[in-house]
Amino acid sequence: MNTWLEARDMGFVIMWAIVGLTFAAWIIYEIRDTAFQNGYWKGRADGWNMHRRMTNIKLQSDEVFDYDKN
Repeated sequence: MNTWLEARDMGFVIMWAIVGLTFAAWIIYEIRDTAFQNGYWKGRADGWNMHRRMTNIKLQSDEVFDYDKN
């Protein structure tokens, strides 16, 4: 076979390998970013719920132990 044709075919193989690896890296990046975002917002929700529960408990305990109210 002609050397030029072999080099051209090898170039196409390398080009498609680079495209494939780039696509795979992009997919991995998107999966990692989605996982990070899900964990971040679940953590924010848990923190907010904990804060809400703690303030409600404090309000309830302040009502029970408010001896000056009588």
